[in-house]
Amino acid sequence: MGNKIKAAGGVVVHGKKILFIKKNGRWEFPKGRLKKGDKKKEAAIREIFEETGINKKDLEVIKPLIPTHDNVKVRGNTFVKETSWYLIRFLGDSKSKMMPEKKEGITKCKWLTLSEIVLIMKDSRPLVHYLLEFVLQDSDYKNFRKDWRKL
Repeated sequence: MGNKIKAAGGVVVHGKKILFIKKNGRWEFPKGRLKKGDKKKEAAIREIFEETGINKKDLEVIKPLIPTHDNVKVRGNTFVKETSWYLIRFLGDSKSKMMPEKKEGITKCKWLTLSEIVLIMKDSRPLVHYLLEFVLQDSDYKNFRKDWRKL
C-alpha cells in the first residue's frame, strides 16, 4: 500500500482559545491536501483560510508539530494520509466573522476555551484527541497561555 496523500493543517490559538471546525458532524482542526508544488506551511495557512475565511495575514506559524497518519478511502482505494501540523497564532480579532466552507461539509468554526473543548471532544476522532494532548503539553503553547491577556 504505497499510496500516500499529503496534507497540512494547523492548531490555531488566540488568547486562551483554540480554533475548531465542525466537519461532517465531527469537531477537528482545519487541514487539507497539499497541491503540486505546495510548501507545507503555506498549504496549512491556505487551508485554514479556505475552511474558515480567516485572513491569511492574521495567521503566524509558530512551529511545526508532530505529523499524524490516518487511513482514508478514496473511490474504493485505501491511502495513508500524512498530515503535517503547525502551531499557529491568530493575530486578528476573535470577533471577526468566520465563514465555514460548506461545500467541504464544514458547518461551524468556533474559538473554544479548554473547558468548552472538553465538552466537544466526544464528537472528535482519536487523532484530534492525540494532537490536542500533544499541543497542551508543548512548552511553547504553555508559555503563550501564561502570557496571554484574558479575552
